[in-house]
Amino acid sequence: MMLNEQYQKSIEACMDCASACNHCAASCLEEKEVQSLTKCIRLDLECAVICQVTAELMSQGSRYTGEICELCATICNACAEECEKHADRDTTHCKECAETCKACAKEATEVYQNLKEQHQDKKAMISVRQEEGAAISRAAATLMSLESAYSQQVCQLNVAICNAAAEELEKYLNREIKHAREYALISNEAHQHLKTQDQEMKKADAAVPKNNEQSVQQKENIEKKKKHSSALLAASLWRSPVSHIRPHIREERIYNPFWSRFP
Repeated sequence: MMLNEQYQKSIEACMDCASACNHCAASCLEEKEVQSLTKCIRLDLECAVICQVTAELMSQGSRYTGEICELCATICNACAEECEKHADRDTTHCKECAETCKACAKEATEVYQNLKEQHQDKKAMISVRQEEGAAISRAAATLMSLESAYSQQVCQLNVAICNAAAEELEKYLNREIKHAREYALISNEAHQHLKTQDQEMKKADAAVPKNNEQSVQQKENIEKKKKHSSALLAASLWRSPVSHIRPHIREERIYNPFWSRFP
């Protein structure tokens, strides 16, 4: 079972909650006594943000699924508590939002508890991808702009994810640099080998008349050696260093214009 399938129920609960919170916030703005609903609107918006990023990280199989689910449950419960204070109004959006938030909090808490009980070694889990850092960064920026009380917690998680992503990228690039240097040594060996064979061919041409059968045979043997060297070189390299790093370049070009120069 894929990780995103394992969390499918929780992902759907988060998306439903985000939708309900956005609807509740918009409906609250249309209420006559909107001033008394400012805290409800703020928590609606905060809850929608955290539910969206939680669903995104779960769908990516993030190693930080447990942490983001714990925070999601906290904010969902806070939003549900606030919405329940206004559930006796004529409109039903606050009541429906409170129920959806509770359901989401329950799902998120279950995921968090399950991961906590498994005592998984984070280093052995799926590597951090840049998409995770981008997702949590967007959420942190949005919550900070809303002056959310949960901004500090999200930013703390953002720091952890970004640092982990940087470490993963550093390991990856160092590995590719090592491969590139190994390929350079193999290529240099092949170059020297071919250079020696070219010199042998020139000596053979100079020493024996061109119509001599021995000269023709010598040249054929050298050509065979050159083709063999070329085949060995291609097989040993298999892919060029740029081919190894290209998948990363395609992801990185979204965030860094430097990589856009590569095809």
